[in-house]
Parts: sequence; structure tokens; C-alpha cells
Amino acid sequence: MTQKNCLQTADELTSGDRNDDYGHPIHDFAKTGMIAGAILHEWAKEAARYEFPIPIPPELWGLCMVGVKISREVNKPKADNLVDGCGYFRTVEMIHEYRQQIRGGIGRGSSEAFVAAEKPE
Repeated sequence: MTQKNCLQTADELTSGDRNDDYGHPIHDFAKTGMIAGAILHEWAKEAARYEFPIPIPPELWGLCMVGVKISREVNKPKADNLVDGCGYFRTVEMIHEYRQQIRGGIGRGSSEAFVAAEKPE
């Protein structure tokens, strides 16, 4: 028996149940992009001041991942979306707790503070 390669498996997944669950990628990604745009809007304005690319703060990326789950839930409600969304919210909370414990809260969503807090000495 011939084993499928990753491209064949991905094609089956994106053409079958997952396409039904999430909708066509243009619609799923457009919804998710709108959510991510709203989450990153203020950060992006501040980040544009730098001459070099800076990473998206982890807590904002966690919120973007919640946005992925919201987009999927809007298309087709599933318990998995809700559980995963809660899990991503928990990871954002863990990041806030870490920053409070280790760095006294520095860098919570601010590009300037993030660069200062995360830049190696």
C-alpha cells in the first residue's frame, strides 16, 4: 500500500470536512483577517515607527488565535472551537501572569516596551 504524502493529505482535508467546517478559505481568511486587523490596529500604528520589523507581542498573537476560533465558530458552531478559544484566552492570561511575575508587567501589548523588555543585553 502506498503511503500518502503531506500534499495529498492536505488536499483531502481542505477539500472535505474542514472546508465544510470553516467555509471556503477566502471567506474564512477574510473574517479572520478582519478580527486580527482589529486586534493589531493600535499595535501596528506604534510598530510602524520602527525602522526594523518587530515581533507581534505574544499576548496579541494569542488574541489573534482566539479570532481564528471565532471565525470558525461563526461558520459552523462546534464545541472544539469554544474549547480552543478558551484555551487561547488562558494562554493570554498566562502571558500576563508571566510578565507580572518576571518583568513587573513590562511589555503588555506595547511595541516600545516589548522591544525594550525582550531585547537581549
